Amino acid sequence: MSKETKETELKESNIYIDWLEKSIDDEHINYYNYSEFKSLKLLGSGACGSVSRANWKNSLFALKSFSNDYETLKVVVNEVYYIIL
Repeated sequence: MSKETKETELKESNIYIDWLEKSIDDEHINYYNYSEFKSLKLLGSGACGSVSRANWKNSLFALKSFSNDYETLKVVVNEVYYIIL
């Protein structure tokens, strides 16, 4: 990967991160503190991350953890964007 490509991806990833943070601040996306989830059990994993079952305040949740890379960030933000649009 060229230096120029890396710089472009970094700039674009900042745009995606900023969008996610703003969506959380504007309460379009609920934010939960990860440390509040208990009894995590891995259900499966794939190319973009993993899914675990967890308890939170007497409720069951499915937690999806994503890989920490540009392509995954791009896919996740695009999916969430179209869900809340």
